[in-house]
Amino acid sequence: MLIPQFYLNGRTNEAIRLYSLAFHSSADSVMYDPGQEPETVVIHAEMHILGQRIMLSDYGGTSGYPTESVQELVAIFEHEDALKQAYDSIKAGSTTITPLGPVFYSPCMVQFADTFGVRWCFMI
Repeated sequence: MLIPQFYLNGRTNEAIRLYSLAFHSSADSVMYDPGQEPETVVIHAEMHILGQRIMLSDYGGTSGYPTESVQELVAIFEHEDALKQAYDSIKAGSTTITPLGPVFYSPCMVQFADTFGVRWCFMI
């Protein structure tokens, strides 16, 4: 089993709120650092996005680590309306890689890096 882990450098609570809105999901669990201000620094969180479990944390980001490797999460939607709703919910502050539209392998696809730097490909 492979489970994606996002290191969000202090923005995990914000990411959970945004991903919950975009994917009609919620966090299954959130554990906060008891040595920090209450419910601010996330040690470990889990949620499900389109049936896939993901893990999120404020610790363990890229500071001091090479980032030559690029990963992308591909989210497959059943309908274009669902794809567009999720994209509209999450695109603020993102960087577009491939604009929303048809490509030879999908009638609707968009690639982008969200405001947290997580790279996504939404397609039907």
